Amino acid sequence: MYQRNPSARTPREQNVDLRKVPAMIERRIDHVTRKRVSEMSPEEMRRALLISQKTGLPNRRAFDEGQPSAFVAMSDVNGLKAMNDKYGYDAGDTLVHTFAELLISLGLEAYHDKGDEFICRGESYQELNVKLSQAQQLLRQQAFPVSGLDGRITTVEGADFCFGIGTTLKEAEISLKHQKELRRTK
Repeated sequence: MYQRNPSARTPREQNVDLRKVPAMIERRIDHVTRKRVSEMSPEEMRRALLISQKTGLPNRRAFDEGQPSAFVAMSDVNGLKAMNDKYGYDAGDTLVHTFAELLISLGLEAYHDKGDEFICRGESYQELNVKLSQAQQLLRQQAFPVSGLDGRITTVEGADFCFGIGTTLKEAEISLKHQKELRRTK
């Protein structure tokens, strides 16, 4: 059982304004919404272990523990850092969530790896290439509202992503890096 270090002081004990503490620290001291593992139902444990909180998609662990497929694709949203810098993290989260919904709407077996990175399984190179190319076209055309740092709602006129396909994650990652390099040289 975890026991708190008696000499460690909580932010509240240190008179820290919790509104200025990053969300990760805030989450750790939010005893109302955070459950101990021993208090979780089996379904809550499964969700906590295998589902991305940000997107609701299965996560990397679920991918690793799932059935292998003939082909995998890795994708990475372009310009997420710039969007976060310009509009704030909520805008970036909106983009990542929009992308996740798009992948699912096209019938892809998609997993949220981390940040703006996603993995998809497929039975053929062609299947993944066609569906991810469709996703690129749709995301480029899709406008979505975001709340800017100044509180104003702004419409972002589409976004883009790169993807790579291989028979293994390593091959897909190499292909993704190659695609990103090709984009930089254009």
